[in-house]
Amino acid sequence: MTRSLLTLSAAAFVLAACMQGEEVGPPQLSETRAAETASLPANLGSPAMEITNESFEGRAVVDPQIAAFDPQLAGQLMARAQEALEEMNASASRDQAEWAAAVEEGETGYTFRPYEMEVRHHAISQADGFISVQQDIYLNSGGAHPNYFLGGALYGVEGGGPVPITAIVADPALFGARLKAGLVEAKIDRGYEESARGYVEEQVEEYLGDDAVAGSEWANSYILNPSTEEGRFGGITVLFSPYDVGPYAEGSYEITIPAAELEGLLTPAWAARFGGEPVLPPKEE
Repeated sequence: MTRSLLTLSAAAFVLAACMQGEEVGPPQLSETRAAETASLPANLGSPAMEITNESFEGRAVVDPQIAAFDPQLAGQLMARAQEALEEMNASASRDQAEWAAAVEEGETGYTFRPYEMEVRHHAISQADGFISVQQDIYLNSGGAHPNYFLGGALYGVEGGGPVPITAIVADPALFGARLKAGLVEAKIDRGYEESARGYVEEQVEEYLGDDAVAGSEWANSYILNPSTEEGRFGGITVLFSPYDVGPYAEGSYEITIPAAELEGLLTPAWAARFGGEPVLPPKEE
């Protein structure tokens, strides 16, 4: 399954994900991140589109940098976000009406709470006629906890894209092996005991499949990092939403492979576009 939130119906995707049950972590996991509301990126300006009523509050924002790069792309992203909000708004309205009818009949013991959804598209980097875009979706539909989803895609000037990762990476299997190794290290850093490394490696293998699948299908939700060298990209970050590669309590993962580690992995058309060190956002404390 190729993962790109930027090319799917976001509302359908998040609704399906919300129906998943909580997965119980193994005993080797000494600490997990609290299942709390994810922080969305810093405000990019006034919402370009907003829906507010008694059953739903939703907003969508497209980074002005995307509109400056390609107004048509910005319009397409906003149209998809608007469709997702409208679908969620309709769902919230139906669910509130069903709840009210059940209350009238004395058949429910829960309280309906208005749904919330926010969709943000923001520019991560831009060089040589390409722009890397990340999509963040926040959703609260009254479940045990809110959910959030990450997606990334690359676009060329004048409607080119999204660009598949296989257009950039010449050896998906080797790239996938490095991606899986990075995910294992990220899980160990996040709280698994070092003694659980074997279990974590098996877990990552089960989630991502063989190296070629990991480096093509799973890696297809990615962003290109800004670089310390002007006019180049500093690395590739593959994005994993909660539930993709572990229980919700582990949160999301962003696995970065710097430009220096991409040497020999890139297609001829892309090798010269990478260099320097990746410029990453500061880690949250």
